[in-house]
Amino acid sequence: MADWDTDAALDGHLRDQNGTAEKKPKNEHRWIWFVTGPTACGKTTVAKALAKNLNFTYVEGDNYHPKANVEKMSRGEPLTDADRAGWLQALAEHETAAPPTSKSSPHLVITCSALKRHYRDILRLGSEHAGDLRVRFIFLSAPEKVLRERAQKRKGHFAGENLVHSQFNILEMPDPKKEEEEGGEKDVLVVDVDGRGVEEVEREVLERVRGEMGREEGDFLRLN
Repeated sequence: MADWDTDAALDGHLRDQNGTAEKKPKNEHRWIWFVTGPTACGKTTVAKALAKNLNFTYVEGDNYHPKANVEKMSRGEPLTDADRAGWLQALAEHETAAPPTSKSSPHLVITCSALKRHYRDILRLGSEHAGDLRVRFIFLSAPEKVLRERAQKRKGHFAGENLVHSQFNILEMPDPKKEEEEGGEKDVLVVDVDGRGVEEVEREVLERVRGEMGREEGDFLRLN
């Protein structure tokens, strides 16, 4: 079984049957997919695989944290809403920014924990400010115990095991099955990662993302 904490797991399943990367979809909208969930749920691994499969631009959300936030998390101290405010705003602004080069896909896959409904609402603002955006979320779900064990095993990451519990204390699990007026979030795909291998989760995420975009854009995802 592949390791959730290594990028080596990506190599064997990022290509189509002909061994080539899938082509960039041609559509009139920009897609922004946030891969979300608590520490150690596999955001980076899943997001990189999704971006490579769809030829979208990958953005590591942790890179937008100010130094003070990283230092705080490295000490095992949970972030507050005030700590996260500037970080979330920076990510929301990045949604509407032009690609850094002409060769970069305008479609983005961004990692972000987005633990609260309010945080996700901030990230949704991009679609309100720019009419061509389609902002969607993938929430990777697993029990706290499982993620604490994963965080224990991984090396070189500033967010350790002790942060998992604090994140579950504030977590507002999205429920796409509810109607929006009852607190539902129809723009979130919840994917269970407990007890599943990397490849299996990545296949489900890719299939569901393509299905969601296909419903909105028709046949534009069909390869030539």
